[in-house]
Amino acid sequence: MWAFLSRRLRRYLLLTLAAPLVARLLLWIGERIEERQGESTLTRMLCSGGRWLQRRTRGRRD
Repeated sequence: MWAFLSRRLRRYLLLTLAAPLVARLLLWIGERIEERQGESTLTRMLCSGGRWLQRRTRGRRD
């Protein structure tokens, strides 16, 4: 089924459905690890990656 969709439609679906879910998941995982073990490089990377992905999916190019 996925192969029958045009490339533009597949990209649209990824950006509108999958990317926001991945961003929320990264933020959630980063916050849970930070609650248990404190701030670390890993938690900063997860949270910053989630925030970056959220900005990209909302259309801002900061």
